[in-house]
Amino acid sequence: MHRDKMMKEKKKKKKSKKNKKRCSDSSDSEDEEKKKEKLKKALEAEDKRVKHVDAIMQLDERKRPYNSLMEVKAPTEEEMEAFRMKRCRADDPMAPFLGQ
Repeated sequence: MHRDKMMKEKKKKKKSKKNKKRCSDSSDSEDEEKKKEKLKKALEAEDKRVKHVDAIMQLDERKRPYNSLMEVKAPTEEEMEAFRMKRCRADDPMAPFLGQ
């Protein structure tokens, strides 16, 4: 009797593991979609930030608002990734050809 119970419990565990794997596969694809969406939003926000900084830097120092270039909040992981993707690299040999 004890062996039968143990065998049933093992089968249940195996089935639950298989179900978890199936669920995790679908959740992984959803997580990837969410990450891509967040990255896309972060890239757009980075573009806006760069345009804003350029506009403020064009102003005369006397007309620029106080602490206008200072950010208070810490950047998120998506914002950091967007910054890394958009930044200009000085050691990039193709930068002059691309007009950057």
